[in-house]
Amino acid sequence: MFRFKQLSVEDDRSTMKVGTDAVLLGAWTNAGKAGEMLEIGTGCGVIALMLAQRSNARITAIDNDPDSIQQAGENFIRSPWKERLQAVHVDIGVFDPPGIGFHLIIANPPFFSRSLKSPSEKKN
Repeated sequence: MFRFKQLSVEDDRSTMKVGTDAVLLGAWTNAGKAGEMLEIGTGCGVIALMLAQRSNARITAIDNDPDSIQQAGENFIRSPWKERLQAVHVDIGVFDPPGIGFHLIIANPPFFSRSLKSPSEKKN
């Protein structure tokens, strides 16, 4: 478990663990007055949680890994912002939210076309 001042995040079943890059991205992202946010590839949900802590936005967090999205959902339910967080198991290639426009879209990690593959097929 990773503990912040106002939230805790479990990441033992998620393909994307809490890491420096996610924490920095969550801290540096200007949530502004966004009403709707989308996080692509949420993993354990740490970025969505950090953005929920600093905004009043409704956040949809998606991931195509079932274990990751289940853990993100559990992390969301334990948070003080659970009513504004939604974890959705879907691939971005088929994600089609009816009638929703997003003011902010965030994704981590960045994707590189010529990078080394991970030894974990789930991460790839």
